[in-house]
Amino acid sequence: MPRLETKILSKYFDVDGAWTYDFYVGHGGYQTAKKALTEMKADELTEQVKASGLRGRGGAGFPTGLKWSFLAKPEGVPRYLTVNADESEPGTFKDRAIMEWDPHMLIEGVILSSYALGVHKAFIYIRGEFHLPEVHLSQAVAECYAKGVLGDNVLGTGYALDLVVHRGAGAYICGEETALLESLEGKRGYPRLKPPFPAVSGLFGCPTIINNVETIANVPWIIAHGGEAYKQFGTEKSPGTRLYSLSGHVNKPGVIEEVLGVPIMDLINDYGGGMLNGRALKAVIPGGSSTPVLTPAECETLCLDYEAVAAVGSMLGCSTFNSSMLA
Repeated sequence: MPRLETKILSKYFDVDGAWTYDFYVGHGGYQTAKKALTEMKADELTEQVKASGLRGRGGAGFPTGLKWSFLAKPEGVPRYLTVNADESEPGTFKDRAIMEWDPHMLIEGVILSSYALGVHKAFIYIRGEFHLPEVHLSQAVAECYAKGVLGDNVLGTGYALDLVVHRGAGAYICGEETALLESLEGKRGYPRLKPPFPAVSGLFGCPTIINNVETIANVPWIIAHGGEAYKQFGTEKSPGTRLYSLSGHVNKPGVIEEVLGVPIMDLINDYGGGMLNGRALKAVIPGGSSTPVLTPAECETLCLDYEAVAAVGSMLGCSTFNSSMLA
């Protein structure tokens, strides 16, 4: 299988210093945000995200632009964007990689998304055990305040945005969006009854959009190149690329960026180097411990998009691929 040539999210993974402001700006960082904030209306950004077909990368795969359009906008009431970085699903480590290696890409995504939503305060709720990602992310936020990328005059455009990095305390349930909001408010992390949905009544009772790290990290590329360009990757109903967390009994576990619709055996064999010791595949857990297990027969022909995985009775989820082998 030919490997993906255009890396949207992982271009600078494993590059020393990629997490710094100077590196990011030196490679064109924040130019998309500055151009969008000065030349585009907020609704135009939302329309580009809708046109891209970007779907949530945290589990359910709900269309991101459509989700944004649900945000209530009552007069005189603040709105919030919350980024779910509480990556607690066993075997999932893709969001960690973004925050560790390219936190400024995530911050630029937050700026663009917040502008599109009319938000002036955003939060990143990060898993408390993520020490190095939190260090790099917090350093990046501090750099942005020092350089005028965040604060009262974002990039000199007159737009105001504050960004808060909030560390969780290790509760698995806080990966659920409303439990996350409860924790962010200083309460016990416990899911809320819905409705009302967060887009109507979320953080502190105000309209709130909650998106996954990987979802928000896609936004700068989409705004820079256009929604239609993004749809050139992946499948018609599942466009774009994904970060796949490959682990288990493979020779080369790690985070892999590939298109949606990639054959699962290509991930295991071409990227993962095949099964350990050449043994036979026994099962694959495709989206975390809560998703049904795939059999070897199902994996032989299965391509990884939302519809195909659902058709065999499982879920793509957060793209966690734990491969087990026969003893």
